Amino acid sequence: MNIAIKTSQESNIMRYAGRLLQDVQELLKKHISEGVSLLELDRIAEERILAAGAVPSFKGYQGFPKTLCTMINSEVVHGIPDNRQLQKGDLLSVDCGVYVQGFHADAAFSVIIGGEEAHPERAKFSRCVREALLAGCDAARAGNRIGDIGAAIEHIVVRDGYSVCREYTGHGLGRELHEDPFVYNYGTPKTGEKLVKGMTIAIEPIIASGSPRTKTLSDGWTVVTVDGRDACQWEHCGVVTEKGFEIFA
Repeated sequence: MNIAIKTSQESNIMRYAGRLLQDVQELLKKHISEGVSLLELDRIAEERILAAGAVPSFKGYQGFPKTLCTMINSEVVHGIPDNRQLQKGDLLSVDCGVYVQGFHADAAFSVIIGGEEAHPERAKFSRCVREALLAGCDAARAGNRIGDIGAAIEHIVVRDGYSVCREYTGHGLGRELHEDPFVYNYGTPKTGEKLVKGMTIAIEPIIASGSPRTKTLSDGWTVVTVDGRDACQWEHCGVVTEKGFEIFA
């Protein structure tokens, strides 16, 4: 395993990339509403990233065609934005990355179209996944191990009756979009790679409301739940410090 520990200067660049990504996320949240198409959201994100002198991390990555990954309801990961319009009560997960000055930032959020009251069950699910993400972030401090992150995430998910899609994980992040180590969303405390100051990682719970079994659609990218029940994704990237995990985006 080849884990790239970042210098303070490299962390500063990633911190800047994270601020840019947060700006893109906030812009998207202002435009996400009933009747808006996924393609329109993708256009908005790409224009803002390019205007800032950055590049979308995902577009062209292993042939992926768009700036965002957008997942509605039963879609798990790697959804390609298309002409579909958002409907009231939809659970939308949006994953985005930016590449600037040689480094990546990568983060995801989820939202209920029309507000949480439009679909309380989906809102409860999304809140659980976000809570699991924050629990994982709390465990990402120097001296802990990868298993501590996964165990913290899994505890919250299982507690609320949901399930971890185990084949999809968080990851190291930096000069490459995906670096060592894998950051699993399940695990045993005090096991796995040791977390050290300067490790930059993306913590990324990818959770199913029902069975964790998934399949890839004919487009070769979009992954959905086999049982057709909802999935949800939240993600932060940042740097491991002795005091805890500093979130970049």
